[in-house]
Amino acid sequence: MESVETALRKKYISCLFLIFAGLGALLYANTLDAPFYFDDLGSVLRNESIRVSGISLPDLRQAANESRLNTRPLANISFALNYYVHQYQLAGYHLVNIAVHVLTGLFLALLFLLILRSPALEARYGRHAHLLAPAAAVFWFVNPVHTQSVTYIVQRMNSMAAMFYILSLVLFLHGRRMGEGRPGWRWLAGSALAGLLALATKEIAVTLPFMMLLCEWYFWQDLNRDWLRRCTPYIIAMLVFAGLAALLFLGGNPLEWILGGYEYRDFTLPERLFTQLRVVVYYLGLLAYPAPSRLCLDYDFVLSRSLLDPPTTAIAGGGLLLLAAAAVVFAKRARLFSFAVVWFMGNLLLESSVIPLEIIFEHRTYLPSMFLALLAAATGYRLIREKRIAIALLAGIIALLSYWTVSRNEMWRDPLRFWADCVEKSPNKSRPHSNLSVALRKSGQWERAFVEAMTALRLNPQSFQNHGYLGDLYADKRMWELAESSYLQAIRLNPESAKVYERLGNILVEQQKFPQAAEYYQKTILLQPRSVRARTNLASILALQGRELEAIAEFERARALSPDNSDIHFNLGLAYEKLGRYREAEQAFAEALRCNAADRQAAGKLAEVRRKSAFGR
Repeated sequence: MESVETALRKKYISCLFLIFAGLGALLYANTLDAPFYFDDLGSVLRNESIRVSGISLPDLRQAANESRLNTRPLANISFALNYYVHQYQLAGYHLVNIAVHVLTGLFLALLFLLILRSPALEARYGRHAHLLAPAAAVFWFVNPVHTQSVTYIVQRMNSMAAMFYILSLVLFLHGRRMGEGRPGWRWLAGSALAGLLALATKEIAVTLPFMMLLCEWYFWQDLNRDWLRRCTPYIIAMLVFAGLAALLFLGGNPLEWILGGYEYRDFTLPERLFTQLRVVVYYLGLLAYPAPSRLCLDYDFVLSRSLLDPPTTAIAGGGLLLLAAAAVVFAKRARLFSFAVVWFMGNLLLESSVIPLEIIFEHRTYLPSMFLALLAAATGYRLIREKRIAIALLAGIIALLSYWTVSRNEMWRDPLRFWADCVEKSPNKSRPHSNLSVALRKSGQWERAFVEAMTALRLNPQSFQNHGYLGDLYADKRMWELAESSYLQAIRLNPESAKVYERLGNILVEQQKFPQAAEYYQKTILLQPRSVRARTNLASILALQGRELEAIAEFERARALSPDNSDIHFNLGLAYEKLGRYREAEQAFAEALRCNAADRQAAGKLAEVRRKSAFGR
């Protein structure tokens, strides 16, 4: 029979889940129609590897290993499952992201509860830990900075890795607590599994074993140095694990991979390291005051050329050094402050160090900010003696942050407003202008789109994307020579761009220059073998040229990649019919009808080839 304590624990967790689910619905319900943005295009919308027709092991392996970011297989599989269920209907992707955020909030509340009831903090916070822990988790949950991890679909990679990361810590701490009275190996096994799932979602989870050790040392071992020395074998094992993970993710020569990455950046490794000092301080300011007017997807963050250029670099570096020193000096007396600093800096280390990533993104604060929220809530709890005032103040702050989150999410819904906001905040950066140009083009505002495209090109003439976007605009107006010139310039800057080769093929088809178009489609296929569009376009050209056998081969390859595409089945049927292979044509037209029962043209052709097959014609 279930004990009273177990029943109460289940009821408490159920209430927490309802709180976070309700908040998730309240804050993010207006994001279900927010479109794909930026990296969503490469990782989701144009990622042909996630377009699975089933959920078999080969399908999932394809999504995991053949996607652009194949070091994040679990995230890719989640996108593939989204596609399998509802293709590219936006609501499904957003509902998964919101669910991940809700579960992260729930797990975080449980982690905070375990920490507040640890031997180091029990006397100070244990009495009200069951209220303080969820309050701190809610405080973190509603911060509008996290809209980039939730509403930006591709950043499920970030939020889902954090979800498994926190779950792993919860299971570990609960398991070690259970182990004091009876074996907790099942909890520890679950923790290890959750940790591996986090690492399979995003590389940031590599810090998890270190944070487990620090949690134990800070809150259960009272910062005992002898205990830490006894953990030396464990620490060495963690360092070996981190090194093996680096080799796995970065290849056989991590240093070469890191240095090589800077060839494609407009900043050097020293410039990135110097700039990150100011970026980390900016993250702290953003978390403290996350008004929507301060949030931006694509920041134009001024680079630091040295510690004194600009001078704020040295100031930021000094401030972070003092903060780290304070975390060490006051570790015993201010345990939670010290750990929050270590957690924040430790979990930013991977993305704010030598790895040649973009300079700044808000989603990078999702995991590092968690214990800062607990520190803020606990500090308020201690300093404000009148608890009704503390509760009212916390409720007011949560209400304001919630309002800002809903407001920021409204911006995400409209690409024109969203990119115009980016342009306003980063007027001297090329990419916001080019993305605004694309949004304007889609809305039919060609003249404004052209102005933004030219501005983007002026700011960065070496961007192959900018030349490609300009080519798209010229193609819209059937300015074929200008379009072709822009596309060729894009290819000169990036000969590996399959998209541009395909667009060149498209405009040549419009001009009925079929042999040249076929060459560009073949180049597209070489670079992107899973491109269904390029294969079907090439097959159609081959059929027009009377090369039916070659056309059939390409249509068959395209059909294997997209078995539910009725147009491919129909065109394959036409090619078979032209060769007099009526049985195969009949099968192809029948498949076209299976995919689209309302296709009258396919129904007519099916009846026609059946008659021809019956009469032997």
